[in-house]
Amino acid sequence: MGSFCCSGRISSILLLFLCVLAAEISICLSSKVYVVYMGSKNGEDPDEILTQNHEMLASVHTGSMEEAQASHIYSYRHGFRGFAAKLTDLQAFQISQMPGVVSVFPNSKRSLHTTHSWDFMGLLGEETMEISGFSTKNQVNVIVGFIDTGIWPESPSFDDANMPPVPARWKGRCQLGEKFTASTCNRKVIGARYYNSGYEAEEESTTRVSFRSPRDSSGHGSHTASIAAGRYVSNMTYKGLAAGGARGGAPMARIAVYKTCWNSGCYDVDLLAAFDDAIRDGVDIMSLSLGPDAPQGDYFSDAISVGSFHAASHGILVVASSGNEGNPGSATNLAPWMLTVAASSTDRDFTSDIILENGANFTGESLSLFEMKTSARIISASEANAGYFTPYQSSYCLESSLNRTKARGKVLVCRHAESSTESKLTKSMLVKKAGGVGMVLIDGADKGIAVPFVIPSAIVEQRIGHRILSYIKRTRKPMSRILPAKTILGLKPAPRVTAFSSKGPNSLTPEILKPDVTAPGLNILASWSPAAGNKQFNILSGTSMACPHVTGIAALIKAVYPSWSPAAIRSAIMTTDCTEESDNNWNFQLLFWIRTTNPS
Repeated sequence: MGSFCCSGRISSILLLFLCVLAAEISICLSSKVYVVYMGSKNGEDPDEILTQNHEMLASVHTGSMEEAQASHIYSYRHGFRGFAAKLTDLQAFQISQMPGVVSVFPNSKRSLHTTHSWDFMGLLGEETMEISGFSTKNQVNVIVGFIDTGIWPESPSFDDANMPPVPARWKGRCQLGEKFTASTCNRKVIGARYYNSGYEAEEESTTRVSFRSPRDSSGHGSHTASIAAGRYVSNMTYKGLAAGGARGGAPMARIAVYKTCWNSGCYDVDLLAAFDDAIRDGVDIMSLSLGPDAPQGDYFSDAISVGSFHAASHGILVVASSGNEGNPGSATNLAPWMLTVAASSTDRDFTSDIILENGANFTGESLSLFEMKTSARIISASEANAGYFTPYQSSYCLESSLNRTKARGKVLVCRHAESSTESKLTKSMLVKKAGGVGMVLIDGADKGIAVPFVIPSAIVEQRIGHRILSYIKRTRKPMSRILPAKTILGLKPAPRVTAFSSKGPNSLTPEILKPDVTAPGLNILASWSPAAGNKQFNILSGTSMACPHVTGIAALIKAVYPSWSPAAIRSAIMTTDCTEESDNNWNFQLLFWIRTTNPS
């Protein structure tokens, strides 16, 4: 008999007791989407599996096959057994007690974990990513699957020029949809599917969906895919910053897209459907820059844990991001059969100079290219408090907290709380709306993330922020000027783990260390979707960006050693080490290990 998990974690015995005594209570009668997981597939015919699933559903729908089919959403019948359906809590409990059922759990929502980095990591070349003593030409036969927000296939990162025909073993397809036809795929993007049944079952019917197809409307999926396997682009830049050539880790590897993430997130039943198809399609590696909120549920009620387990059992390595919550014990995607990635910095940064009239010059993080031609009065935002807001509240530059008369024409020093989810970009918009001409933002968490502000702005750590506030307090008429952002190379120490990267220990299995490895995830330039802003490329930060860096490395190892198992590739990456902080040639360290050890 399987385990049963419902919202609020009401015990199944109590739930059954309540439903028997009072069948009219809403928790028993209201339907919601559940996953019924039934373990490994044992050679059954997929059509027979579908029939069996309908029969199981009919048994809790008073024998009605019509009601059973109407409640059915997905059948997982290629890589593992199970299905998704609309059930009442009582029906879900009844199914959980049936023979062959491992677990039943609700359709939870997962969140997305949101160039020069490959040079920094020591991988050289444009298309083949040259590795001394090894040939990586076989990467054209490596297929990487991305479960994400889709792809913008017209991006130069996904051009198929000079690529050979699609590997004959590929069984996937290019699914038709809004602004996406069969010819949209090519020899680079060889497969594309989308899944929205779980999303539509949970969201309001009025929720607007962009592109009911594998096409990417948010940019996240295109960004991650190009980091791992994007072709060489000679002129990649973000508004003139970080200009130069850029490519993915395995630029000749094939890409297969599984769009499961929509405007508000990614739902379990869609994720499992993507895993099921990817196993049948023939991908070699799967990359997931998404995951649950901490604390993660147990392995049997976590869709990514279940899907990745069956992927690994079919020889597919699954690489996943650890999350962006930053606190001890907040890491997710904890299953030992996955390769879980934390985020670190590179030796590149994007900064703006803050020049005070007393000659002091401070540096802050920024992607703003706006420039103050002359100096302006600088004040603490607490001095511009408006209405019922206290000076302390106004110091955080909240909505409606700034007095336009006091703020007009000035540079405001605002604070950003460590635990705040409010956008730093939004704060610059509020300062601009109040008439401010610039902003210095004191970041309580010191995350080091550059932001494309709408006015001249820069983010500084608390120590620098206090020095600027001290200057304001002891100066009769303090003045400041903020310069446009610029690209800085050669920063040290690098790499360093970012403040936002979710940390261990492993909350489910403490004896297994998680995350497994770290990779560049701070201010990463890669491809983008023009539908999410009028630009081809964008700079983002997050373990979402770190994950595909490791995916690219894994694809190269698979190209060199195609027979290696997921465990062998994971072992090769995890046992790589640098003995000196200044030694960034990770590629040399990795290949030295491969030369001297054969885990197969």
